[in-house]
Amino acid sequence: MNLLLWALGIAGFLVNADNRSIAPLLPAIADDLMIRESSAGLLVSAYSIPYGLFQLIYGPIADRIGKLRTISIALVFFSLGTVACSFTDSFNTLLALRVMNGIFAAGIIPATIAHIGDSVPFEKRTAAIAFFMSFCMSGQALGIVFGSMLAQFFSWKTLFLIVGLTGFGVSMVFLLRQSATVRLPVPPQASLLDRYRKIFMGSRAWIVYGSVCLEGMLLFGGFTYLGVYANRILGLDYFQIGLLTAGFSVAAFGGTWFVPRIIRRVGQHRMPLLGSIILTAAFSLIWLITDWRSLCGGFFLLGVGYILLHTSLQTYATELLPESRGICVSLFAFFLFLGNGLGPILFGLFYDWNGAGGMLAAATGCLVLFTFFCQVAFRHFDATGSNVKVPT
Repeated sequence: MNLLLWALGIAGFLVNADNRSIAPLLPAIADDLMIRESSAGLLVSAYSIPYGLFQLIYGPIADRIGKLRTISIALVFFSLGTVACSFTDSFNTLLALRVMNGIFAAGIIPATIAHIGDSVPFEKRTAAIAFFMSFCMSGQALGIVFGSMLAQFFSWKTLFLIVGLTGFGVSMVFLLRQSATVRLPVPPQASLLDRYRKIFMGSRAWIVYGSVCLEGMLLFGGFTYLGVYANRILGLDYFQIGLLTAGFSVAAFGGTWFVPRIIRRVGQHRMPLLGSIILTAAFSLIWLITDWRSLCGGFFLLGVGYILLHTSLQTYATELLPESRGICVSLFAFFLFLGNGLGPILFGLFYDWNGAGGMLAAATGCLVLFTFFCQVAFRHFDATGSNVKVPT
C-alpha cells in the first residue's frame, strides 16, 4: 500500500499543479497567443466547469469498474491532454484541451479518497487521507512556483509537458496494481433519485451548496486575475508572481493545523463568517493599496480565509445525509467548481469594463455581501450542520 499511496499522492499533486498553476501563467499565455487577458481567463473556466460536472459521473463509474481502474484511465487521458497543451499555438485548441483535462482530472482525486476508504483500516484512514491531501496542497504551491519560473525563463508550455509525462509514468503503477484490488460488496440503498430528493428536502443543503458555489465564484473569480494585476499594474515578472501566488497555498496548508483550535474558540457555526471576513479583508487590502507587499499580504489572507471557510462548509456537507456521504461530497465538489467556472467569466467582464481596479472593487463588494449572508445563514447551524437553533 505504501508505494500505491505515494503514487496516488503524486497523481493528486499533478492534478492540483495543473489546475492552480494556470492563473499566474495567464499574462504569458495572453502575450504568446496574442489574446486579451479576459479571454485567457476562460482557460480556468474551461477546466473548472467540466471538472465539477463530471464529479457526479465518476462515482458510479468507480463503483462499477473499480477505483484504481478509473484513476488509471482518467490519468492516462489527463496526461495525454496535458502533453498536448505544450505543443499547441492555437487558443481554441488550448481551450478544448483544457476542457478535456478538466473532464479526466475529475476522476482522480474523488476516486482516490474512495479507494483509501475501501482499502485502509479505519484506525489508519485519517493518516492516509492527510498524507494524500498534503500532496494535493503541495501541488498547488509548487505548481504555481515552478510554473511561473518556467514561464519566466523558458515557456509556459514547459510545465504542461513535465506534468503530462510524469502522469504517464504514475499511471503505469496503477495499471500494475489493479489485479490486487479487491472490490467490496455495495450494501443496498434507496434509488439515486430518492437520495438526491432527500438531500435537498431541507434548507441545509441549499445553504451549504449555495455557499460553496459563491465561494468558488467570488474567491477564485477574483483570484484568477491577480496574476494579471501583478504583471500589468505592479510590473512583476512571472516568477515573482508565482512566488507571491504560492503564498496562498502555503497559508492554506499551514491553516489546516489551526482549524481545530479556532473551532473550539469561536464555534463551528461561526467559521464561515470568520473565513468570509478574512477573504473580504484580503481583497480590500489588494484593492486599496497598490503595492507588491499588500498583494503578498492579500495572498496570505486569502489562503487563511479560504481554509477556514472551505473546511467548515465541507464539514457541513458530510453531514447533510450521512448514509449517502459520497453523493453529498460529489455535489459539494460540483457546486464548488461550478462557481470556479463562472467566476472568471464574471470578473473578466469587470476587468474589461473597469480594469484591475474595477475588478478588485467588485470582488470586495461582492464578498462584503457574502459575509452578511454567512452571518445570517449559519448563525443557527449546530455542530453537526443541522439548521436548528442552538440552545442558549
